[in-house]
Amino acid sequence: MNDRMMGSLFGGRDVRWGRAYETLVGHIIGLTLAVAGFGIAGSGVVDAMRGGPDVAELLIIGVIVGSVGLVTWRFTTMPQQIRILDVFTTVTLAWVSLAIVGALPYWVTGWIPDPDDALFESIAGFTTTGSTVLRPIEGTGPGVLFWRSITQWMGGMGVIVLVVAVLPTVGSGGMSLLEAEAPGPTGERLTPRVRQTARRLWAVYIGFTILLALAYLVAGMSVYDAVAHSFTTVSTGGFSPYNASLGHFESGAIEWICIVAMFIAGTSFTLIYRLLRGSPGPLLRSKEFRVYVLLVASVTAVLFAVNDAAGPVADRIRASLFTTLTVVSTTGYATEDYGAWSDAAQAIVLLLLPIGAMAGSTAGGVKLIRVLAVGSYAHREALRQLHPRLVRPVRVGGIMPDRTADKIVGFLVLALATFGGGAIAIALTGTDVISAFSAAATAFGNVGPGLGDVGPSSDFLELPRLARWVTMVQMLLGRLEIYPVILALSFITLRRRYQKLVV
Repeated sequence: MNDRMMGSLFGGRDVRWGRAYETLVGHIIGLTLAVAGFGIAGSGVVDAMRGGPDVAELLIIGVIVGSVGLVTWRFTTMPQQIRILDVFTTVTLAWVSLAIVGALPYWVTGWIPDPDDALFESIAGFTTTGSTVLRPIEGTGPGVLFWRSITQWMGGMGVIVLVVAVLPTVGSGGMSLLEAEAPGPTGERLTPRVRQTARRLWAVYIGFTILLALAYLVAGMSVYDAVAHSFTTVSTGGFSPYNASLGHFESGAIEWICIVAMFIAGTSFTLIYRLLRGSPGPLLRSKEFRVYVLLVASVTAVLFAVNDAAGPVADRIRASLFTTLTVVSTTGYATEDYGAWSDAAQAIVLLLLPIGAMAGSTAGGVKLIRVLAVGSYAHREALRQLHPRLVRPVRVGGIMPDRTADKIVGFLVLALATFGGGAIAIALTGTDVISAFSAAATAFGNVGPGLGDVGPSSDFLELPRLARWVTMVQMLLGRLEIYPVILALSFITLRRRYQKLVV
C-alpha cells in the first residue's frame, strides 16, 4: 500500500517520544472513545443515584474506555493533508469502534448475556434505530437504561460532529468529516469556520433537549424519565425505559408534547438555527419543509380514515398523528399497536418506513429531499425522450447541481439494493415475508418497530440470530448513508483511484 496514503490515515512521520503522531483515524477515534467513556461513567453515577446494581461495572468500563480514548487522542494529531478516502474510512471505523465499546455495558453487567445481542443493542442505539433485543426492558438496571438513552442522543446529531466541535483544530478535512456523517445529500456551513458550524448545531441540539426535558417534567414525568425520553425524542431514536414505550404514561399531554418534538426533530437543524436567529425565510421557502408538512398532514388524514380502531374521535386523531410522526421522523415510539390496524393502514406504515423526514434533521431514512430530487430528475429524463437536446436542471426549490443529483440517484440505487438484498437475506433465515421486508425497511430507515414479528408489541429477538446480523449491517448503512461504509470496505481496491484526491 502507498506509504504516503497510509501515513495520512493510520500514522505520521517518525517523531520523538512525547510528540503527537499525525493520524486521522487515531485522533478521531481517540476523542470518540473519550466521549463514550464519559457517557458510560455518567450512567454509572445515575445508577448510583437511583440505587441500581451496576455502579461499579459502569464506572470501571467508563474510566477504562475514556482513559484509552484520551491517551490515544493526546498522542495523536490531525494530519496536515487529508484525503477523501481517509475521511470515509475514519468515520466508518469510528462508528464501528463506538458500537463495540457501547456494547460493553450491556454485556459486562449481564443484562444482555450474548455479545452479538449486546452489539445489536449498541448499534440500534447509536444509529437511533430504536430496535431492541432487551427483554424485558423494565427491571433492567437504571444506569444501563440511561446509557441506552445516551447512545441515541450521541448518535442523533452525530458523535463526529461533536468531535469536530471540540477539536482545537480540524484543518481542511473538518467539513468533509461533517458531510460524511451528517444525514442528507449535502452539508451546509452556518459560519465560515467548520468548528463553529458544529458548535452551533450542537448548541441548538442541547437547547432543544433541555426544553423538551422540562416540558416532559411539567407534564408529569419524573426527572429520570424526562431526561431519558428527551434524549431519545430529539435524536428520533425511540428507546424508552418501559416495555410499553411512551404508551406507559397513558397521558395525552405527554403525547402531544412528543408529537410537537418529533415534528421539530424531523426538521433541518440548520433551518431551525436560522429561524432562532430571526430568519424564518429559509424555512418558509424550503420546498422540502412544505412537502414535509403536507406529508404529515395527508398521511394523518388517511390513517384516520382507514383505521377502523374504536374510540373517541380526538383520541383517534392523536393516535393517527402520533403514528405518522413516529414513522416519518423515524423516532419509533409506540402508543398504539399499529400492527393490529387495518391492512390499508399497515401498508401505509410499511411504505413510510424507509423514507424519513428532512435532510439535516436527526431523522433516518432516505430523506424527502432525495425523493423530490429523483422526481425532478425522472421528469427531466422523460422530457428528454421527446426533446433530446433539452437542457433542464434538476430543481428542488432552487437549482440542484448535476453532480449532486447524480450522487442522489446513485444513492437511491444502492439504497434499493441494500433494502431488497437485506429483505431477501432475512427471509432466507425462515422469517415470513411481511416481517422480513418490514425488518429490512425499519433497519435501513433507522425507525425501530416494524410489522409482523417485529411490530410495536414485539422486539427483534423474534428474528433468527443470522437475521439480526443482517439488520445490524443495514442499520449502519442506513445511518452513515451507504457511501462511507462501502468506500471503507473497498479501501484496498480504491486506494489508487483516490490517493490523489485531496479534501
